[in-house]
Amino acid sequence: MTTPPAVDVLVVGSLNHDVVARTQRRPAPGETVTGGRLSTTSGGKGGNQAAAAARAGAVTAMLGAVGGDDGGRAQLDDLVARGVDVSRVAVVAGVPTSTAVIVVDAAGENAIVVCAGANETVTPQIVHAAPAAAAVVLAQTELGAAVVDAAAELAAREGARLVVSCGPVVELSPPTLAAADPVVVNRHEAADLLRLAGAPVATDPTAFAASLLAATGARSVCVTLGADGHVTADGAGPLRVAGAAVEAVVDTTGAGDAFVGALAAALARGASVVDAARAGAAAGAGAVAHAGARPPR
Repeated sequence: MTTPPAVDVLVVGSLNHDVVARTQRRPAPGETVTGGRLSTTSGGKGGNQAAAAARAGAVTAMLGAVGGDDGGRAQLDDLVARGVDVSRVAVVAGVPTSTAVIVVDAAGENAIVVCAGANETVTPQIVHAAPAAAAVVLAQTELGAAVVDAAAELAAREGARLVVSCGPVVELSPPTLAAADPVVVNRHEAADLLRLAGAPVATDPTAFAASLLAATGARSVCVTLGADGHVTADGAGPLRVAGAAVEAVVDTTGAGDAFVGALAAALARGASVVDAARAGAAAGAGAVAHAGARPPR
């Protein structure tokens, strides 16, 4: 088998077929809301972040799995059109492409339920066997702790920088957390990580990031705060950056993934984690101005 060429960013992550319902407001428990508009598109944190990294100029490859169905074919076509190498994406016959059901309200805020399909076929063994000549290995926890731990081992073997997008929060091994540079979380995920570590949850975002750095033992952390910006913390201490002005919020679904993908691309070019986070924030601000998890091609 021919070994794929080296890349800037190798994304080890999830690929989902997104089913999006747009309503005036998200339903309360037990409530039915009518009047929504339904659409389908390609998504998944892994695919979204790979698309964002490629959009930011990084030579990007995706490692994951889709089903042998229309959703899987659409996913591969979309990534290829965005310049992402999909030679490491398995097409699994007889298994549906993983699906995310997303409700987006009139303010652009979302709630998401992910139904795992082909994503569950990505195992640590598959990750270990992958060709991985890359400057950055980017992994998301949607595929579970064991796969992220395998991605960390792959990054260490190849001398690549490890970036971990920790949503949802899972219990990663101490070596994985210690190698992460950075761990990227939103404020809710940061609180969950601190609770998992048995550490107090601070209210001030700067203290939040400093506590998270100490609790995880990571080399650096980025805590995204939505419209309020982000906080980056490393050995030099925490730095809070205000959010960029956004004219109108259409959909927040892909903002976090745009942040992470652009950050990984900047790190692959040699940027500091602080400067990379600034690049990520600019991408995230741009992402809320369009509908869907990925920008129009």
